[in-house]
Amino acid sequence: MKLNLKLVALAGALIGLALPALAQDVALVIGNRSYEHQSGVRDAYLANEAVRPLEDAGFRVLLGQDAKANDQFDLASEFYDALDGADRVVILLAGHIVSDARDSWLLGTNARKQNMFTIGRAGLSVGAILEVAGQKPGGAIVMIANGRVPTVGYGLNAGPGELDIPQGVTVIKGPIAGLLSLLEQDLLEPGNSVGAAMERAPRGVTAEGFLPASIPFLPSVALLPAQDDEASYWEAVRSVGTIEALLTYIERHPNGQHLFEANQMIRALRASPERQAQEAENRLNLNREQRRQIQRNLSILGFNPRGIDGVFGPGSRAAIGAWQQSRQLDGYGYLTGNQIVALQAAADTRSHDLEEEARLQQQEQDQQDASYWRQTGRGTTEAGLRAYLRRYPDGLYSEIAQTRIDEFENDDRNRAAKAERDYWDAVQSNGSAKAYRQYLEKYPNGVFANTAEERLVYLEGSAQDEELIREAKAEEARVAGNGIARLLVEQKLQRLGLKPGRVDGTFDEDTRRALRKFQRARDIPVTGYVTQQTIVRLLAAR
Repeated sequence: MKLNLKLVALAGALIGLALPALAQDVALVIGNRSYEHQSGVRDAYLANEAVRPLEDAGFRVLLGQDAKANDQFDLASEFYDALDGADRVVILLAGHIVSDARDSWLLGTNARKQNMFTIGRAGLSVGAILEVAGQKPGGAIVMIANGRVPTVGYGLNAGPGELDIPQGVTVIKGPIAGLLSLLEQDLLEPGNSVGAAMERAPRGVTAEGFLPASIPFLPSVALLPAQDDEASYWEAVRSVGTIEALLTYIERHPNGQHLFEANQMIRALRASPERQAQEAENRLNLNREQRRQIQRNLSILGFNPRGIDGVFGPGSRAAIGAWQQSRQLDGYGYLTGNQIVALQAAADTRSHDLEEEARLQQQEQDQQDASYWRQTGRGTTEAGLRAYLRRYPDGLYSEIAQTRIDEFENDDRNRAAKAERDYWDAVQSNGSAKAYRQYLEKYPNGVFANTAEERLVYLEGSAQDEELIREAKAEEARVAGNGIARLLVEQKLQRLGLKPGRVDGTFDEDTRRALRKFQRARDIPVTGYVTQQTIVRLLAAR
């Protein structure tokens, strides 16, 4: 049902949005383009184009252009001091942004290559900005522009990390041009809601957090009813239809003519099983790590929450509901304390079963591996070694096999004529399937023919899996993109006896081989990259 403009405007007032005449809203805009020790951020200067539409909408704008770290701190402090007199806030950050597992920072233009120990004095904390924005629930928008990838040091990642968004705060990300277009054309249009604006958002612009569909960010001031117009206020409250809105009516009109009806509606809403389930979960005050653990447990049990981020969105609610249904539990996608305990117990049991299955599967694979090693001559012939490596590239004897293959290839090189050797060097430098085919056409019985055929088999197989590898690589950047997460992965692989190489937070070929072994034993798509499925099973492994 479509609300009329008068009701939409008043609905905005129900979450604490006052008329602009009563207070001046405030905006913080920082656009850092020219960095002293980093590459430039080409479009960041466009951030200043947000000033005019914000000022036209009644905002006091605090602008920082190519701001050094201390300038950013001063601007943020001035912004904080201005909050008391504001009902709405808009924050736009453009420039180099880095992150770790806990926070993200907008680098000042004088920032050098930072690490996890020095970042606090070189950039503006996005977490602190969000916390400040959280003081204006329902009236706060934080916009973060995509930038170029900066150079980062130990413990940091390029780009914004996982954000802990306070209740009532909207976070919008995307290219600066798209953010400006959204701001000018939709978000600052009186009567428009954030949810409605995002339906028309430019390509590449995404939002998370508070996304109301019908409550406007800027009310239609001219259509607001008089403050003492109880009938209009009640009409708007009924249209919103939430307990919170009804309580505002009771507070505003404690002896109003609709008091009885308001209390009846509140009792009905509180009696709703789904509402009760939601309120029961809210009383648990689950923190973000507890929510992540619940998402991990759901994943282990085969209920995909669509991410392990500590945010219970539609995917998590659907997964919780499906798990509850499988156990014949009520809950409507909301958890009770007892259900969380039961979910953990079920996940622990399933983890044990999965690891036992993996152990038995690995045992069988090792037996087959050893048997084939014997069948191929235990590495006594080049043909046998190549056959073994084709079947078991990460096998029990793969390192021995590769060392002996290298010895054979060195002998081949010494036997080859100079012309063939030079041609082979050019083929290897090129490294493409086409180059190896051309070598085989020129030297069908050449000294390096066996190696060329092996490389062709490998490259053609890799081409078939190219899309799978590409997707897994992108997924690894999301779920294990920082040094701390990578250290934890390597430590777990080492404890499992999979020999990931040096445990230093850097994934080398030894780490990739260990990951492939882990994935192969657990029927996870074998890519050598840390997918979400891989990280969940790693956490469950004993």
